Amino acid sequence: MFKILVADDEPTGLNHVCTILEKKCPQYEIMAVAENGKQALEMIRKERPDILITDIKMPVMDGIELISRVKKEFPEVLSVIVSGYSEFEYAKEAIQSGVCDYLLKPLVPSDMQKLMEQLEIRIKTFYYTQRNKILRALCNGKHLEEKQKVSRYFPAGQYYAAVFRQNGLPRRFSKKNGVEIFSMEEEKIYIYGRDEMESLYLIPQKLLFQETFLQITERIFEKEQRLKKGAYVTGIAYGKEFTLENLPEVAERLYRKLDESIVIGKNRLIWDTEKKQESKEDEQEKKEIEYIEYLIRYKESAKLLNEIKKLFYLWDKCECSQLHVESNIKYLFRMFQNVYSTEQSFSEIEFWIDDVFYYASDMTELEENVTDLLKQCIPDSGKENMDNKEALFSSILSYLNAHIRESLSLGDICREFGVSQTSLSRMFRTYQETSFSNYLTEIRINKAKEIMEKAPESYVKDIAERCGYSDQFYFSRIFRSVTGMCPKEYMEQQL
Repeated sequence: MFKILVADDEPTGLNHVCTILEKKCPQYEIMAVAENGKQALEMIRKERPDILITDIKMPVMDGIELISRVKKEFPEVLSVIVSGYSEFEYAKEAIQSGVCDYLLKPLVPSDMQKLMEQLEIRIKTFYYTQRNKILRALCNGKHLEEKQKVSRYFPAGQYYAAVFRQNGLPRRFSKKNGVEIFSMEEEKIYIYGRDEMESLYLIPQKLLFQETFLQITERIFEKEQRLKKGAYVTGIAYGKEFTLENLPEVAERLYRKLDESIVIGKNRLIWDTEKKQESKEDEQEKKEIEYIEYLIRYKESAKLLNEIKKLFYLWDKCECSQLHVESNIKYLFRMFQNVYSTEQSFSEIEFWIDDVFYYASDMTELEENVTDLLKQCIPDSGKENMDNKEALFSSILSYLNAHIRESLSLGDICREFGVSQTSLSRMFRTYQETSFSNYLTEIRINKAKEIMEKAPESYVKDIAERCGYSDQFYFSRIFRSVTGMCPKEYMEQQL
């Protein structure tokens, strides 16, 4: 419930306002009443209401001065004047002081009810914005000084948490990692994602009356697997209750566990208490890498690519983590660059390795793209030869726009046009100055806006499907993150 403070020095007027609010506005709670502006200001400093309703003429401090001081100290508090003084000067002073509205006595209950419903929308929007700021800050390891803020915007005392990620870890070498996402205003489970591939779920303990945390987690895990074609999902669940002030530690723990648990191409749901499994093939892997080192040192390129394939088969068989595989690949590329005279700097190679792991849907695809990247660095190794890259890229963009309602992946486009993932990623960086995933999100949201503008009466579910999103709630989160408003608000503006 939202909180209201009422200030009026006349008991009759005060009781009338309170009675209307209690009968007509059940979404609000009268947290306190005051007989003058000074008393009201002291209460506001202590309690922080959402709305201040005040008379103008009061002893010690009048309503105009009260509103002015509240506006300076607490700009988020919405102020309403209820007074019998209808002169224009009073109304003008009230507006200049930052009042939301001005109601005349005797009060009409329906007018008060209508105003409170309008203010409720503003308060909910403000709460949503504040929750997102707090959630982002806490998930990024920051601690909030004012605990009162946390309890105000997150009223549930105890929470559970789980993080789910589609495909590989976030890019480390790209400035544009994707679209940061948050849950919608009406959702009871709070969601934060560092990009559109990830969702950290913050689940209030009070929601666990029909399902256990395990059941909710498994249901979300299954849903996440359906969101994107060809994607694999890693889920990490934290099974203990905690207060929101402890979210930085919980989030750090979940992210760290996620980092070490992602296995390319494998769907995995892991409890935070599970111990990391050690690889059983360490000795075999060591021998394979030593042989690859030998082949690189003596420039045995023909054998090298075949041994790389064997190494990836071993990693897939042992379910080695992305971090483990990535670390070894970077090591081999570093050694490779020291032996061969490559045109690319290692920072550039590292950038493309980052992309390759981000988009890979399984270990076979990863091996193919790493092999292709190696070929690009080996002299006379059969590099891709594209005579007119711009024309090819133009065709790719046309294809994406024509097939926007389909579940497209970078691998799908590479197979359709016979180009490597490395080359396609490079083309997006060169010609669009963005990544494939960012571009696809952009054209899908632009298509959604176009549909809403032409047919604002459409169902969100239908619009989502026409733009390639199988889940309307996921689509709504992406849409809000990109445009700053939910699909319903955007469509209402078009009417």
